[in-house]
Amino acid sequence: MLPDGLTRYSDLSVMLPAAGVIAIWLLAGRSPRALLAWLATLGACYLPVALSKLAFKGWGFGIRALDLTVISGQAMNATLMLAVLASLLARQLRPAWRWPAALAALAVAWWYGLIPIAAATHPLSEAVAGCLLGTAGALLFLRRLEGLALRRIPAGVLLLGLLAIGAATEAPRLPVEVWLDRLAMALSGRPAAFAPSDWRD
Repeated sequence: MLPDGLTRYSDLSVMLPAAGVIAIWLLAGRSPRALLAWLATLGACYLPVALSKLAFKGWGFGIRALDLTVISGQAMNATLMLAVLASLLARQLRPAWRWPAALAALAVAWWYGLIPIAAATHPLSEAVAGCLLGTAGALLFLRRLEGLALRRIPAGVLLLGLLAIGAATEAPRLPVEVWLDRLAMALSGRPAAFAPSDWRD
């Protein structure tokens, strides 16, 4: 019960609002270049996840030796969003804390990816792949942020953003897998999407 209940926090119904909150914070910090870097990071992280899922659902592509059919989007989301959120918040309190906060958040996110997510929704290999992708995205974005002039984000904007993310945790889960199934079937012409049980039998 515990792992399955925890996985809702990395669902897109929560993570998309979190990504939007980060974008608004960067705008509030008056750094359009930081916002562009964030949007590029989102694309670089979400695209491989989506392509891996379409490739498997539509054509059954995977790596049998690693028991890997897709890259876990939940694990990617957890590592990417937690690290960036923690680092941005730490910057407002004490800039020297920004990297320790990011690393601490990554440690929590890796635990989340390798324990609750791997136990409930993905093989360990897929959770690890997602964690690696999200970690790379977060660290590269935060490294890019070091060279940009990000001003102090107003406390009210920070608080509203955190409240928005908290409210999103109560939102219904988005049927993303259903949407991907339909898209994969449309692209491949198959009458049904591949399922992990089909591939592993």
